[in-house]
Amino acid sequence: MTIGFIGLGLMGRPMAENLHAAGATLAIPRRAAESMADLGSDRIEVFETPAEIAKAAGIVILMLPSAEAVDAVCVGPDGLIASATPQTLVMDMGTTDAATTASVAGRLQDAGATFVDAPVSGGRIGATKGRLTIFVGADSPKDHDRVAPLLAVMGENVTPMGKVGTGQAAKVVNQLISFSTQVTVAEAMALARRSGLDLDTLIPALAGGAADSVVLQILGPRMAANDWSITAHMDIALKDLDIVLHAAEARGLDLKSTRLARERWADAVRSIGAEHDIAEIVRLVDPEFSGGGWHGGGDAVGSGTDD
Repeated sequence: MTIGFIGLGLMGRPMAENLHAAGATLAIPRRAAESMADLGSDRIEVFETPAEIAKAAGIVILMLPSAEAVDAVCVGPDGLIASATPQTLVMDMGTTDAATTASVAGRLQDAGATFVDAPVSGGRIGATKGRLTIFVGADSPKDHDRVAPLLAVMGENVTPMGKVGTGQAAKVVNQLISFSTQVTVAEAMALARRSGLDLDTLIPALAGGAADSVVLQILGPRMAANDWSITAHMDIALKDLDIVLHAAEARGLDLKSTRLARERWADAVRSIGAEHDIAEIVRLVDPEFSGGGWHGGGDAVGSGTDD
């Protein structure tokens, strides 16, 4: 099977690598060819435009950083829509706002193509290990069945949420919980260190209790290790919380604690830098934070890249 893959960044590249390792031929943009060169030329096809990728691949996966990029790739000049046929399926696996998802899906469907939204959670670690959580919005069981084998390669918790758009709606909820919790974990780790607690001892002690979470067990050890290797950029948190707040406003909700979390991420982007890793938010809370090292094991530490 030839799979188009557009958006080969921190998350997209390991997802595409897993598909390639499972036997897929990848159709990729020219701009990504150099970053994928270490896979060799076997089952890697390079094209100049999204329209050419859509001609070569029946299924095209998007893992793009913004709604604007999704719109441009799908329905812009030389976009996927230019070559869309009834055999074309476009699957957006990034985080995209509801309005863009509805607009892009509608235009592709009007052109005869199929659209599925399947945003992911789990970060670069989950992407690399094929353990992503995936929320799937598909208008028919047939559409879901068509992408299910690919999703099984990239994730281990794959859930059909409903019609197109419900995948992104679920991702909004996921991002609200995740990025708000990350702020709280950063404050907790800073308080723990200032209180003289050893994080090697504290984090395992919290496991299984009411304060435990996946965020604590992944981000806590990285903070303790001063591991600022890149797994997700800080500006992603800001972008996604803006999507959360817009979704809440559209539904008549005022999410006050989410607004406060968004302010903290905005402060972190301004003072530390948009391209820094999300774990560094602990340095916003305590600029002198030093976790003292981590010896508690786990695969969260040192799993990123400095690129």
